[in-house]
Amino acid sequence: MANRFYTIMIIPENSSRPRQFNIPSWLVRAGWVIVPVLVLISITLFLDYRFVANQVYENRELQSENRKLRQDLQLYQNRVEALEASIDRIENFSARLKMITNLMDQDQLSRHIDLPPPNAAQNLAFASRETQIPVSTEDTHFEKVSLKSLELEQSLHDLYELLSDQKSFLNALPTKKPADGYFTSGFGVRVSPLGDGAEKMHEGLDVANAVGTPIKAPAQATVVFAGRKSGYGQIVILDHGYGLETWYGHTSRIIVKPGQLVKRGQLIALIGNSGKSTGAHLHYEVRVHGIPVDPLAYILEN
Repeated sequence: MANRFYTIMIIPENSSRPRQFNIPSWLVRAGWVIVPVLVLISITLFLDYRFVANQVYENRELQSENRKLRQDLQLYQNRVEALEASIDRIENFSARLKMITNLMDQDQLSRHIDLPPPNAAQNLAFASRETQIPVSTEDTHFEKVSLKSLELEQSLHDLYELLSDQKSFLNALPTKKPADGYFTSGFGVRVSPLGDGAEKMHEGLDVANAVGTPIKAPAQATVVFAGRKSGYGQIVILDHGYGLETWYGHTSRIIVKPGQLVKRGQLIALIGNSGKSTGAHLHYEVRVHGIPVDPLAYILEN
């Protein structure tokens, strides 16, 4: 008959009374099954722990890489923004150069000029600090474009300072077309339009248009004559300084008076057919120290 119990006796060293425990035999037999199962479960839990620990480590590595990618992306965005700001400054410089040469209307320029002249040298210093940051091969082209834009900005800055010093001279240059219309006769020797067949030097530029078409000053100047002159009919003469004068002949009406200061684009007279003229047009002359020169050499408009 199989044992029903297993007895475990504990005899204390200083006591004569022993203690005993009865363990059912079925529990001992079950222990042979339970203990290996517990060991297997422990091993499984340990392996799961190692797997989870590795996953946590890999996740930390991925998080670190993601942070680096976000930093790289932010750096790239900062560079793009810096490049866009540099381009904006270049456009601002361009508008300023047009302003001091009066190639654009002042009202139009006022919408473009809203920033102080930037210091391109500081921008170049910033760029040199930026290029100390290691960049990948893919960024090489971007860096070249960025540095090129900054070099262009520096060049425009130098040009702006040069032109600013000569602003009064540039304001005196008759760079605008004095009236709308067609160029019907240029500067140089031509057959007289009066029908005598004689060749004669034409000392100006003829701009044909209807009577009453506005004539505007091509640059700032002082009116030195406004009246009638033989051959020219009603004429206005402007003195731009620096030995420059402009003449406006055959007008139908004179708007300005002698001694009056006029600005570039200001109305001074109306196209007419006064004096020795074969039709309504403006006879426009540019004289340097009293010598007529080709007006087209000064007109910068198409």
